[in-house]
Amino acid sequence: MPVDVHVTTAWSDTCLARADRRAVGHIFFALVVLGIVLWIDWIWLTVLSVPVVLELAVPGLRHFFTRRGTVALVERFPWRPVSVSFVPGRRIGRQAHLRVADSEKDLRLPELPERARVLVRHTGRIWIAGPDERGRVVAMTRGLAFLTRGRVIDR
Repeated sequence: MPVDVHVTTAWSDTCLARADRRAVGHIFFALVVLGIVLWIDWIWLTVLSVPVVLELAVPGLRHFFTRRGTVALVERFPWRPVSVSFVPGRRIGRQAHLRVADSEKDLRLPELPERARVLVRHTGRIWIAGPDERGRVVAMTRGLAFLTRGRVIDR
């Protein structure tokens, strides 16, 4: 199946912009929660809420700390579709482990929301750029503007 580079580049730009907005949303929501807790002015509640606020902000912070590397991977490697399936019993929260067909390696994606999981289950396909020397990849879905960094791991 031929890959139209211009369409794929435009779609990856759309996915990256969507990931930027999603990251800002995570951080904004965490700051709102922290603001509400500080406004209530219960010191014990503030101390207890810090781990919750950090957990809410982590996906957004992870995106912005790795964004430059994500863009570099997308510019360095062409997008290519790979057939994948979920590794049974390896789901921890939003993290996903995907078995790559015709490969001895798996993909570990730290962020894969449920709507993207449904799409990947339905199509059995994900698009990746990479991996680089350290096993880092960028993964995106077609049909749902979603893009995230991941890593190639041994089975």
